Formats: sequence, structure tokens, C-alpha cells
Amino acid sequence: MAESDAGRRCRQCGEKILWRSARFVGSRAFCWEPCAILWLFGTASRSAWSRIRWELDRRPRNLRWRLQLLWLSWRAAVAQRRLDRRLRANPRAENLPWFWVPSVRGATALVVALAACGVSGARAPASVVLTSAQHALAPSGRTPAASARAVALGIAGDAPPLSVPPPAADPLSARTPPGPAPAERPAPARARPAARVSAEDVQRGDPSRREVAFTFDGGSEANAVGEILDSLRAANVRVTVFLTGQFVRLYPDWVRRMAADGHEIANHTDTHPHLTTYAANHRQHTLPGVTREFLVGQLRRAEESLWRLTGRVMAPFWRAPFGEHNGEIRAWAAEAGYRHISWTQGAGAAEDLDTRDWVADRSSRIYRSREEIAARILEFGNGRPEGLSGGIVLMHLHSNRQTDRPHDGLPDLLKALQGQGYRLVTISELLQRLQTRPG
Repeated sequence: MAESDAGRRCRQCGEKILWRSARFVGSRAFCWEPCAILWLFGTASRSAWSRIRWELDRRPRNLRWRLQLLWLSWRAAVAQRRLDRRLRANPRAENLPWFWVPSVRGATALVVALAACGVSGARAPASVVLTSAQHALAPSGRTPAASARAVALGIAGDAPPLSVPPPAADPLSARTPPGPAPAERPAPARARPAARVSAEDVQRGDPSRREVAFTFDGGSEANAVGEILDSLRAANVRVTVFLTGQFVRLYPDWVRRMAADGHEIANHTDTHPHLTTYAANHRQHTLPGVTREFLVGQLRRAEESLWRLTGRVMAPFWRAPFGEHNGEIRAWAAEAGYRHISWTQGAGAAEDLDTRDWVADRSSRIYRSREEIAARILEFGNGRPEGLSGGIVLMHLHSNRQTDRPHDGLPDLLKALQGQGYRLVTISELLQRLQTRPG
């Protein structure tokens, strides 16, 4: 009965669940342990994000607002505790919460199995550890398609133990079919340069040169990437894209086109994890469990994914997920050969080149329309000699907006900047002559 169909499909990936590798979270069934943990990652990150969005809302801070915030905070805390409990229990399967409400077919199969085999109170099946997921595929009877899906999700056999949960993709990403598996290449032969890389946070290039760098982050979604690449090609502009390893594995065709079009590909970690406590307390304190080994492992797996797909080495720049970083974290990345790139801040707190293109809620106080985004960039630094020179603009390769999409205004924005005499460059070109301060 080890390979019998349990009568249900995995909540995370949709695969049929086999008794031998079934895992459960409450009444939800999963085909193996990594899928259960990825689902918990998504639940925890979405709950935390709902709380943050409510805190940023412009609504009056009345009793209703406070009660809703209390409710969202409680939900986020519960989701995080469930995830922490799961990670602490793994790989000891006997510590996991086992409770399942099966389908009629699954219940019938269970009764027949117990009657036929005379089994009662059977011990839970052995848990599959994330760090050895690839080795567990063969004994668990998983198909090659399931193995490819595990690789696309970023579960690698050489991954270091997960001490903090990298957040799952946005809700839509779970329904996005992964692209074809990339062709295998040998590991990159060249190591990162031995020369010391500055641990400073780079926010601007040389303000005396009329150059601007557009940068695009790619985490786990790519619903705007085609239009963005078309606009850049039409304007003959090269940019720097910060990609996660997960993005590279999910969208190999788009990544190949980026490389073919001459864009610079830099590092955005492998699975886009939280690195600091900023989401909880607005402090950039390193999260417990985020270590040098964890961060370097994230950077290395992302660069290896790009190498195996394209044979290209990532540019020696990285951008922290969610903008969460501090001096300690940047120093670890610098030891691995990566220099941190943020975006340009202006004279005041309200003046910066973060387009906020990821904000889809029109009622949010940080929402910016497509016209407002273009105006803020074109008017940045007005009244100052340097103007926009040396600026680093932050945008994304996806959009949750149905209308008023920021990337739709990209062709006109690029043309307007070129008309003002700005040269649109990559991060490497922008920093080529920048005299850095000691890190």
C-alpha cells in the first residue's frame, strides 16, 4: 500500500498524494514535506504583509482601525508560530501535528488498508528534510516531473539548513507553471574576486555625470517582463535586473532573452527571504538564524542557477529582498564578492527613486499613478545642480495592477530622459568612475 493514491491532491502543487510521502498541516494535505513548508511560508508572509498594509493605510486611526490591526497582528503571529513549530519539528516526524480529514475515496482506501494489513496506530512516515530533498525523491517514488518542480521551487540538495523561513512567492506565483528545466552546465569555474568589496550601501552614482540607471527586481512573478523588455529594446537601453534564483528557474526563456539583449543580471538572493526584523518592528536588526552561511548560500544558489541556464556569471552586485539589510549583512555579502545596490534618496524623506510600482491598492497613501511615477522621476532634484544625475531607479518585473500599470509609461519616460540629455546605463557603467567612501 506504500504507493497507493491517498485520494487527494497536494494543496501546494496539485500532485496526487501518495500514502508513503503524505504530509499534513491541519486538515490540509500535501504530497511531501517541502510542499507543506512552502505553503506555510506563503501563509506566514501573506499574513504579515496584510498587517503591514493595514498599518500603512491612510484611514483614520479610530477604534475600528485598531481592532482590525489587532486581529491582523494576531493572525500573523499565529501563522509565524505554526511555521516555526514545523521547522523545529523537522526532521523528527513524530513531533509534527498529524490531523487529516480525507476525502471519501481516501477514507475508503484507509479503511481497506488497515483491514488488509492489520495495521493500527502506525507511526507517521519519515519526514523529508529540505536539505536532502533531491536524495529523497528516489525512495519516495516521485516522478521526474515532480523532481523538476522541486528544482523550480528552489529546493536544492546542497542547500544549507533553513534556520529562517524564506517567504513564499506571492499568491499568484503558486499557480504559475514553471518553465522547462534548464540545461545542465558544470559549476562555474571562476571564483569571486579576492579583492575586498565595499560593504557600503550604494544609493547613487556620480552626480556630476548625466547618467541614470534603471533597475528591475524579479522575485517570483513575471507578468510584465515581456512589455518591459520590448520597451527597453525599442529605446536601445540596457538596464540591470536583480533576479532571484527562483525567477531564473521559473522563467528560463525570459532570462535568456535578457542575456541576449545585453542587460546586466545581478543577484536578488535565491528565494527572496526576509533578512531583518523590519517587517515586525521597523528596525534593521538581523533576524535570528540569518547567518553568513545562510546569506552566502542564498547568493551562491542564485548565481549557480544563472550559470547553469546561460553560462553567464552574475554581475558583482546584489539587492536585499524587501530592502532589508544592515552593515553586518552587507559585510557578509561583500566577503562573497557582492556590493549592495539600493535606490537613490533625495533631499527629503518624500523624494526618492523607488517608484512603488508594486502598490496596487489605490486607497493606499503610498500609491502612485503611472503619471505620478513618471513625474517624480523627471522632476527629481529640481532646483539642484546635479538634478537626476547618478540616480538609481527601482522598478519591478511584475505588476499586481489591472489598470494604470507603471510599465506602460516606460517608453515615454525613457524618451523624455534621453531628450533631456541623460544617458541610461547599467549599474556597472554608473559606478565605473564613482569614488567610493570607505565601507
